[in-house]
Formats: sequence, structure tokens, C-alpha cells
Amino acid sequence: MFHGWKVVATAFLVAMFGWGFGFYGAGVYLATLAESRGWATGTVGGAVTGYYLLGAAAITMVPRLIDRFGERAVVLCGSLVMAGSVLSLTRVVEVWQIWPAFLAMSFGWAAMSGVMVNALIAPWFDRRMGFAISLALNGASCGGVIVAPLMILAIEHYGFTTGVGLVVAVMVLTLWPASIAFLGTSPAKLGMAPDGAAAGGAAASAPAEAPSPVSARSLLRIPALWTVMVAFALGLFAQVGFLTHLVAFLTPSLDPETLSLAVGLTTGSAIVGRVATGFVIDRINPRHATAATLALQVAALSALASGVGTSTMVVACTAFGLGVGNLITLPSLIVRRELPMAVFTRAVGLVVAGTQVTYAFAPLVIGVLRDAQGDYQAAWWLCAGIDLTAAAIILIRR
Repeated sequence: MFHGWKVVATAFLVAMFGWGFGFYGAGVYLATLAESRGWATGTVGGAVTGYYLLGAAAITMVPRLIDRFGERAVVLCGSLVMAGSVLSLTRVVEVWQIWPAFLAMSFGWAAMSGVMVNALIAPWFDRRMGFAISLALNGASCGGVIVAPLMILAIEHYGFTTGVGLVVAVMVLTLWPASIAFLGTSPAKLGMAPDGAAAGGAAASAPAEAPSPVSARSLLRIPALWTVMVAFALGLFAQVGFLTHLVAFLTPSLDPETLSLAVGLTTGSAIVGRVATGFVIDRINPRHATAATLALQVAALSALASGVGTSTMVVACTAFGLGVGNLITLPSLIVRRELPMAVFTRAVGLVVAGTQVTYAFAPLVIGVLRDAQGDYQAAWWLCAGIDLTAAAIILIRR
């Protein structure tokens, strides 16, 4: 088997546990701490916002850490920091203690985020880069489908500390052996070219490309990179705001069974949408695919804002979910096509950091708008308008 596919499998695990503990898990910690300690949700939520903001800054450091220490060391250290931080959250007894725990966790999140997944995959694939990234980032959706629900069940049966500790043990027993076995090498070291092709004599004997000295300031002078950063920052602002408030929006209108179905379809369709896009993305313009994804979410948000019936609500949530995974996958594919490979990881790091700073405020803004209006109608129209603006921006290449 081409070693690149083993790297994809390892990257899948990185994404699954990174998003499981670092993104979807945040809601689990918030709810559990608020209920078990009697703390206000807003108090815990403030630490989560701080976590996202510091995580955005930490993400910009990941490319340099990879250049200096290698992907394997950064993944292992990052997952260790993530494990320790999550476990420390289960032992806090004073409100102030959640801040150092969440802020430490931001470094684990940075080392297991989309920047790392892209950095792992990029050297191994060229023609099939889109398909490989799509497969690996399905781990992010599985973090919401598998890791977060597993934590909830474990906490219910064994308590907060033991339950989370068991899921952390699963991460250590799966991610660590895979990282040790499959990371730390490159196609050049194995005498191969990307996509598994045999390297020619000259290519095989050529020295590995040195890390790019291009600074972040230089990259930020590229207009095309700004269109990617701004478009996806807006798109993910709307997406994170919608997903954070989805249950609160649906609960008054749906019975528990239908609510569970709607939430499950929203999350599950993200996997379907990403895989389907992965099969064709290497043959189409990823900017056009992004605009189409945003247009689909505009249609779904518009339907929900219009006060539709139960069945249409479920369909609209499913349609929105089809684009959820793509908005995580597509930025790196655009960067890979339009910028040199030597600056790929650093450019993706800037895009991911910029989008995370923006969407960190989405739950707060949507919540304030909902409280002011008494329902989510205005919030969903706002999100639809934001997505429409993002679709227009991404079609501007320069």
C-alpha cells in the first residue's frame, strides 16, 4: 500500500480526536461544568471564547514547529497537551481554574487542527490531494459523531473525571501507535513521488526542499489569499453560529425524536457532502465549489428563516449539513492550487487562524440577536446574507 494512505488514516485520527475534544467537546465540558458545579453558562462560555482566540494565535506557530521538530513530534506533544488539559477540566473546583485549563488546551487544539491535517497530507498527494484531504477531514465530523457522544455516555456511567479519562485513553491507544508508525518520513525518503508514483533518478537523488523563509507579512500581501481568508471567515462565522444554536432553535418546534433526527442528519450529511465533493474536487475549480456550497447554505438558512414546517426544517438542516465539511476542506485546496507548495502550510495556518478569530464570536453575536428579537428569524437572515457575501468574495481571484 502506498504509504500516503497510511498517513491519511493517521490524519483522520488526528482530526477525529482534535475536533472531538477540541471543538465538539467544548459544548460537553460547558454543559457538564455548568450543571455539576452550578456555574453560569456564560461564565464557562467566556473561557471557551478565550480558548478559541488563543488557539487562533497558536495555530500560526504550528508551521514553524513542524519545520523545526517534524509532524510526528508536534502531533504527539499536542495530543499530550490536549489530554492533560481535558483531564484538568474535570478536576476544577473554582471558577478561575477553568481559564488556565482551557488556555492550555488551545495549544493542543492548534497542534491537532486543520493546519496539521493539511501539513500531514500535502507532501504525499498532488493529483488526488482533494480526495485525500476530504477523507482525512472526515475525522473532524466523526469527532462530533463518535468522540463527543462517547464522552457523554462515559460521563453518565462513570462520572466526569473517569468518563473523560477513558476516552482520552482511547486516543492514546490509537493515535499514538499510528503516529509513531506512519509519521516522520516523506515521499523523497522512500524514493517516491506524490500520489505513489515512482520517482525518477534525478528526482530521487534531489535534496529535499528546504522550509520556505517567506514571512507571514509577505504572504498577506497576496490579494488571492485575502479573498480566501475573508470568504471562509464569513462562511464559518455563519456556520459555527448556526450549529451552536441549532438545538436551541429546533427544540420549541420539534419533539425529541425529530430533534435527534434533525441534529443527526445535519452532522451526518457533512460526511456525505465532503466525500461526494472529494470525488470530483480534483477536476473542478475549488472556488466554484465553495460558492456552490455557500449558495446551498444560503438556501437552507432562508428556508429556516421563513418559518417552514417540520418536514422542511429537517430537509433544510440536512441541506445545510452537506456543506459543513466542505467549508473546512476547501480553503487548503484553493491555497494548494494558487500558491507554491513551499509556503502551503504557512499560508493555510494564516487562513485557519483568521477564520477562527472570526467565528469565535459567532455564538455570542447570534445569541444576542436572538435575545433582542425573541426568535432566530433575524439571525438566520443575517447568516444567509453573510454566506451570500462570502460566495461573492470567493469568486474574486485577485
